Amino acid sequence: MLSLQFYILSPRKHILMKKFVLLLVIIFSGLSFLNAQTDSLKERPKTGLNFGALPIAGFSTDVGVLYGVILNVFNYGNGKIYPKYYHNLYMEASRTSKGGRTLQMFFDSEHVLKGIRLTADVSHLTEQALPFYGFNGPEAVFNSGLNNDESSAYVSRMFYCYDRKLTRLLVNLQGSIGGTKLKWLGGIQSIDYSIHSVDVNALNKGLKDSKKLPQVDGLYDDYVKWGLIDNTEKNGGRLNFTSLGLVYDTRNNEPNPDKGIWTEAILAVAPGAINPEDGFTRLALTYRQYFRLVPNKLTLACRLNWRQTISGKTPFYFISYQLTSRPFSTNIDGLGGSNTIRGILRNRIIADGMALGNAELRFKAWQTYWHKQNIYISFTSFYDAGMVTKKQDLNLSLVPVAERQIFFNENKAGYLNQSFGIGMHFVMNQNFNVAFDYGKAFSKIDGTSGFYMGIGYLF
Repeated sequence: MLSLQFYILSPRKHILMKKFVLLLVIIFSGLSFLNAQTDSLKERPKTGLNFGALPIAGFSTDVGVLYGVILNVFNYGNGKIYPKYYHNLYMEASRTSKGGRTLQMFFDSEHVLKGIRLTADVSHLTEQALPFYGFNGPEAVFNSGLNNDESSAYVSRMFYCYDRKLTRLLVNLQGSIGGTKLKWLGGIQSIDYSIHSVDVNALNKGLKDSKKLPQVDGLYDDYVKWGLIDNTEKNGGRLNFTSLGLVYDTRNNEPNPDKGIWTEAILAVAPGAINPEDGFTRLALTYRQYFRLVPNKLTLACRLNWRQTISGKTPFYFISYQLTSRPFSTNIDGLGGSNTIRGILRNRIIADGMALGNAELRFKAWQTYWHKQNIYISFTSFYDAGMVTKKQDLNLSLVPVAERQIFFNENKAGYLNQSFGIGMHFVMNQNFNVAFDYGKAFSKIDGTSGFYMGIGYLF
């Protein structure tokens, strides 16, 4: 799921979330009653081009006004393969008033190259305040007071952030092996990372003196100073790698399956000759299964994921990268947030090896055929969890004893980060899916909660 996350720095945030949850309950009750009249409704095959558009808007004290648009174009041809499509083109252009940008063009088709699925993506992201909480999940202590300007422990609202610019080019190909459900995967990616401390001067423009950010070091600066982020990696670099893998897919309906398995094993090989240091190899295993509990009504969807470095040294800015056969998301980061563990802090878990689990109930509450469009609304409830499987090696010898006690807690090794929540999906012709999720963390060491708006189901 591609998702937009809005951080409105206001004490009213939790009140707004409670109102959102109440609204979901009210709508859920009403639509469940109305749905008794539409149980027998069958979708009509969609033909030709279908356009889905979504305006983007948001606001944060620090990054300013967010504005832009998403456009998703599907070509269904004569409708014979509906709900599958012949071509899918996704485009997003958004920016913030203080310089943040997201530019993406994503293309997916099984009908450009005969017998081959082609997926391509060109993305450019500027994140002025990318969250960074340290390595190894809960062993890196999170102190909410350090970035809360109403706390006596306040340092800066940007304490747990750094500035990152990322440009990604990728092409993935998939083809069937002997006409079976087993497919081979091959791809190439080139990603350019530019990383720096937060540009406080840029973010302070237009703010009142009482709201301006102080000129102080953040956690990223401390990690560089302590040698926990290597000098050769601290400002990013260009990574070039190939993806090789196998995909097994028996889903009965790709955009919203209620039966089948979708599993994959992907190896990312970054040769030392064209990459920082001596290169590296990472492995990602993902297993997804879908269970039909009530036909065309209620589905249980489950996902397990594991990713880890198996040779070489992976740069710190890439260990969080999600390897997948359908690399649609631009939130290509560690565990925590819209695409992994909803409700806990984005990037809360970053380590050399990480495991993830999700269980989600999906209930189709109401559907209709309106203005030649198949429309349905569904509700979800979910449980997400993740943990470190291989720690990032850290030499704490340069960390002062006082700071070591504040920022590191090795007693949290093996801790399971967990969250739960609910969501709502407005879906047109099965493939254009506007999603709203609200997740709540089990423990305050992972934050409190998160609200997300995006496109598509999580998996």
